Amino acid sequence: MSAQDAWYSGDDSPLPLGAPFRPGLDALPTRQHVWAVLKDTQGRPAHGEPREALRAVTQPLPTIGPNEALGYVLYAGLTYNTVFAARGVPISVFDMHDRDLHVPGSGAVVLVAAVGAEVAREGRLKVGELRVLYPGVSDLLSPRAGEDPMHADFKIQGYETPDGSFAQFVRGQAPQWLAHSDRLTLPEASSYMLDLETVYKALYDVAGVRPGERVFVEGAAGGTGLYAIACAVLRGARVTGLVSTEAKARRIAERGAAAVNRIKAVFTGIFTPVPADAAARERWIEEGRAFTERVRSLSDGASMDVIVSSVGRDLFPRMIDLLGHGGRLVFYGATSGYTLTFLGKPGTAPVAEMYARVGLRPHQGVLVYHGLTPTGPRDAVDDPTAEGAIETALAMGARVVVATRTDAQAAHLKRVRGLAGAVSLETLGRARGFVWPDAMPDYDTDPEAYRRYQDATLKPFGQAVGRLLATADNPRGYPDVVVERAGQDTLGTSTFLARPFTGAVVFVEPSEGRRFSFYAPNVWMHGKRVLFPTFAVLGSHLSNAHQAEACARLVDAGALAVHSPEVHAWDDLAEANQALHENRHAGTLTVRVGATEALDTARTARQVYEAWGSRFLDGKTVRARIDPVRRGAPELVALVTLDSPPANALGTEVLGDLERVLDALESERHLRAIVLAGAGSMFVAGADIRQLRAAADAEEVTALAARAQRLFTRIGRMKAPVISAVDGYALGGGNELQMACAWRVAGARAELGQPEINLHVIPGFGGTQMLPRLAARRARVVGGQMYTLLVDALAILLDGRRRSAARAHAVGVVDEVAPADALSHALGVARRLVTGEFSGVLFSPLADGATLAFPNVERDPEIARLLAHHAAVPRSAPAAAILEAVRVGLTEGVQTGLALEARRFGELTAGEDGRAGIDRFLTRRSLPLPLRREDA
Repeated sequence: MSAQDAWYSGDDSPLPLGAPFRPGLDALPTRQHVWAVLKDTQGRPAHGEPREALRAVTQPLPTIGPNEALGYVLYAGLTYNTVFAARGVPISVFDMHDRDLHVPGSGAVVLVAAVGAEVAREGRLKVGELRVLYPGVSDLLSPRAGEDPMHADFKIQGYETPDGSFAQFVRGQAPQWLAHSDRLTLPEASSYMLDLETVYKALYDVAGVRPGERVFVEGAAGGTGLYAIACAVLRGARVTGLVSTEAKARRIAERGAAAVNRIKAVFTGIFTPVPADAAARERWIEEGRAFTERVRSLSDGASMDVIVSSVGRDLFPRMIDLLGHGGRLVFYGATSGYTLTFLGKPGTAPVAEMYARVGLRPHQGVLVYHGLTPTGPRDAVDDPTAEGAIETALAMGARVVVATRTDAQAAHLKRVRGLAGAVSLETLGRARGFVWPDAMPDYDTDPEAYRRYQDATLKPFGQAVGRLLATADNPRGYPDVVVERAGQDTLGTSTFLARPFTGAVVFVEPSEGRRFSFYAPNVWMHGKRVLFPTFAVLGSHLSNAHQAEACARLVDAGALAVHSPEVHAWDDLAEANQALHENRHAGTLTVRVGATEALDTARTARQVYEAWGSRFLDGKTVRARIDPVRRGAPELVALVTLDSPPANALGTEVLGDLERVLDALESERHLRAIVLAGAGSMFVAGADIRQLRAAADAEEVTALAARAQRLFTRIGRMKAPVISAVDGYALGGGNELQMACAWRVAGARAELGQPEINLHVIPGFGGTQMLPRLAARRARVVGGQMYTLLVDALAILLDGRRRSAARAHAVGVVDEVAPADALSHALGVARRLVTGEFSGVLFSPLADGATLAFPNVERDPEIARLLAHHAAVPRSAPAAAILEAVRVGLTEGVQTGLALEARRFGELTAGEDGRAGIDRFLTRRSLPLPLRREDA
């Protein structure tokens, strides 16, 4: 190991690559294996070819914030972003952050390993489930995120951030974690997101492709190209693709696209930038006619409506040639070079129309160039085109700055009321070093000249304009709209200045035969638009999470297919990226991280766990996963999940399935703990109310209650202690189920309660017996006034209102409130029970045979207030039955109390008032509940 690599490797051993990791059950390691671009021992970025610049080292696990989650990476897809990061092109990734190592990787399929508090509160993600990582991060708290998260400090994870997916564990914001489709193998799921969602957004949302339109795709047989064909065909467009071999032509033909092979002899030498020399330009135009005619011949002689571009420098100008009236070229990359040139087209448009096309709004900033004609500069102080653009923008409420060529032109414009200011190039020219070139230097052939252009032109001109247009939300004063002129080639400057993600450059004059050039990343990476009267150049950059989720839904529905990637071992990651850089690959690529070769065909989380030694028990509404706790050791932990959408309600079917799962678990002689959880976003919302309403008589309801009580008592007395994991609602029978467990964990978003009185009935699955006993235990074990806690417990039974996890913990209804989700915390409790590290005192109230004196709580002011409310509603019968069942259970024993509770539950539920109460509840017309004291 080199000194450089050794610096980035700590003393603690990471989890072995390819090792099982069961989230929650297995503790998170302190360090992890990563591939990274490093700074050397002198602090200099160590860029180079991917095979040399990418280094396998270790680093500490990333910590997560409240709006983030951590994923255990199974497979990580390869993209060109890693090549750019390794080579430091077009800029060093270390210019974008202050870290000494940069972990690339922009996409993965993971098992959710941990969630932050707010992610847990939302309830969309669960630890242990498969998710696909969408690699876009943004400022979730910015107001601009409401417009589009990409407008709020958007960054590509693993390229513009140093914490990518070429790591055992990857951190991501909540919106980044998208659903995995079982249609896909895990390698497929890891490899499609960046390519597909980029193309989806470019075609559907940026270019707005319509059915029947003609679409032309560059690099049609590559990763994004094939997805572009698929998306366009799905939209009902007519597609032609540009390819480099006949085999690739056949490949895209199978997907519904016609093909043009650019390697044909007739096209030799035509794919070059537009020459700056006018005479050479005429020859260049003539040489391209054969290509244009060939493409049109495949589209009934018509020009293209939409071009999908990513190759850049070499192909870009010919792509513009293909566009017809109203055509749009959308691009999201420039792999052959960043200096893009093209020729304009005939056509004019009123400036008001161009403002409307870009959606100019009041108070937005507009930059107008003054002192030009469609063919070149002019010295006259007036400029009708520019002055019309100024007056129209001011009439629309915009703030306008004018760039003039002379001081006299700037003085002339002082007469315009409301003008934010003028920037004279003549004045700027008197400053040392300022240069206003005829065209942007070619970045690809002379990067040093381009850097001088940045310092001598872009920065001083941008600062001069920005000072006049700056606002609190746009402190650099980027113009929202730039009115460009056909008589100059300053598009490189204008696309640099336009506001990122929402900015646009518009032309109103004819531009036929005029050469334009710009720096590609300024447009595509910031989603900017360049609109001419008859065509448009549109930058598109990745997508937002909502667009990425739409792609995932299309894949899951079978509307879009995903290409199977070439799968590489972790140790081959650097060489695989080298192959990508050298175009020695076919299709998409991915690497194994936490996966072994055995998972290359897996599609589900279950298959992952089975490969890691887990076993499963399946019922229709209840399932169990049985996991070995330690490699080579016999001890087992079971995760039992109730899954009866939409609310996991407890009816006869669920109770029966739970009984059968417990039967099977009791035969597992090495089972040491059970975690009980609910599928979806909640634990259990209660008993099956419709089944109760349909019961024939009180005896049927009583029998159901007695069955549930026996099952819950069995849970409380299991040899392997049962730990509840309450995320979301645990109401009615759900709260009774979790109270029956030996240890009770509630998540940050859990809400618990006994709402039965709202239906004019009482708890029937043991609630009147367990709640007071848990409160009494709280007083004995933790401390507190017994009387006060009993009153609090009775209030939960009598007011029918939900309690937060923190409030339930204060009463003793739960033993722990997890800092985020309950499931991972409860699995950790199970692990500690097995390893002997658990220090809590297990207790199930249904296994408690003690009796207690019951004070005269009816005289307590709070209880009296609740009873008076129910008398007035009226709802006195269930209130009285609750007090009776509590008193009997505490003074005569839990079994006597349970029997009485089941009888009263049956009588009230089958009675006239109970049936009416259930009907009102089901139609959301329940009578009012009492006010909750803690809300006052």
